[in-house]
Amino acid sequence: MATTTIQISKKIKNRLFELINKLEKKWGRRITYDEAIEFLLEEKVTKVNKEEFLNNIKKFQGILKSGEGKSLLKELRSVEFEREEKISK
Repeated sequence: MATTTIQISKKIKNRLFELINKLEKKWGRRITYDEAIEFLLEEKVTKVNKEEFLNNIKKFQGILKSGEGKSLLKELRSVEFEREEKISK
């Protein structure tokens, strides 16, 4: 594998190091910067505009039956957990 040097600020380096520490504790092994960056790329989270999100939710108000939202959320969390497990192995 060819290596590349990149320039990052001290602040980003510290945040990346913190992520590496968390991943090492979670996965129980040493983590490279390459693995940490790959994790970030795989797990990237799109920032949500709160106002836009609430307006979109209002469009669907009353569509779900009572308690159905909680059931769907539980199912989505389960799928996300399984996805994380696959990535961490």
